Amino acid sequence: MTPTIRLARPSDANAIAQIHADSWRVAYRGALSDTCLAGPIDEERRAVWRQRFSEPPAGQFVAVEQTGEVLTGFVCAYGNHDPQWGNFIDNIHVDPGRKRQGIGARLMRAVAEWAVQDFLERRVYLWVLESNVSARRFYESLGAEVAERDLWTPPDGSQLPKLRVVWKNAAILRAGADRALT
Repeated sequence: MTPTIRLARPSDANAIAQIHADSWRVAYRGALSDTCLAGPIDEERRAVWRQRFSEPPAGQFVAVEQTGEVLTGFVCAYGNHDPQWGNFIDNIHVDPGRKRQGIGARLMRAVAEWAVQDFLERRVYLWVLESNVSARRFYESLGAEVAERDLWTPPDGSQLPKLRVVWKNAAILRAGADRALT
């Protein structure tokens, strides 16, 4: 079956939350507490996604990749989120069992196209945990540059170093995604 990218619907909230929690369990193992990753994260992510769909903030963009009836990944971004940094990619997660199949690159291309179309190629940025080396390499392969370092306080109350990575404009991100997909 051919994967498709589409705008997310409220009925996708639970599937998105499951991918989100499963992705955190893999990517954040050793960073977040085992107690947090073992259980509370499921309900916490479901609550987040129900809220995002029931009361979407201005400029919210959520897209999913779907193969058949199965959601394989998602991206969530906010247009014109920050006057200096531009459009914010708040989440991009792929089903951990389906990594390295181009899903992330296709989702990043979708968010880049949205930003180019709706926000005049303004900057795009996201935060990534400093310890998440594979995600950092992925973003760098798409043309991102590290801009600054800060701390993130996740649901377990810890504090973890994070990096702001930026694309000077969405066209750079789109070109990087296109290269990754060829």
